[in-house]
Amino acid sequence: MENLKLHDTISHYRKQMNLTQEALAQKLGVTNQSVSKWESAQCYPDISLIPQLAEIFKISIDELFGNEPTPFVLKGLSPLRDDVRVVVFSGNKIVDCKDINQSIDIKFPKNCNESTKQYFKVSVFGNMSCDASINGDVVGYGNIECNQINGSVNCQNNLTCGQGITGNVNCGNNVTCGMNIQGDINCGNNIECKKIEGDVECHGNIIHKQA
Repeated sequence: MENLKLHDTISHYRKQMNLTQEALAQKLGVTNQSVSKWESAQCYPDISLIPQLAEIFKISIDELFGNEPTPFVLKGLSPLRDDVRVVVFSGNKIVDCKDINQSIDIKFPKNCNESTKQYFKVSVFGNMSCDASINGDVVGYGNIECNQINGSVNCQNNLTCGQGITGNVNCGNNVTCGMNIQGDINCGNNIECKKIEGDVECHGNIIHKQA
């Protein structure tokens, strides 16, 4: 299944599940014509349908995009790969999908802050390094480095935050935070921060920084 396109994998796994295009369409709440167009590469499914497709086929999102999984999975996250997968969409419609082997720049709106109440969710299939603050939940399938996170974090590897985190944290390896973590934290290795205000489950050491 390695390197198959999205339209190929949808057709392959639909047939493997013994589903007709009509049956798959009913499960997703779309028309038969939509499924037919996906499989003939005339268009892509709505991005919100990607997790549903993976769930119906009982595979990871990585496999849905034609990549073989690796054994390690953290609490429902898709397996980590060495490449970076970029999905380009207009509104909520996928218009392109490609793999790249280098860093990419993502510009966050400058006026996203507590006063404007503008929030968004960030999902990165790979490592993420950001010198800005993020107002929203963050899902990372590699390492995450950023300034402040005003939301919850689900990180498969290491999480480094220069300031604080206002939500819950689920991290597969080490968590290093310059300030406080206001929510609950589940950490696979060491935690280093000033203060944790929620419940803690830690499989390593907890290091409290001096105030």
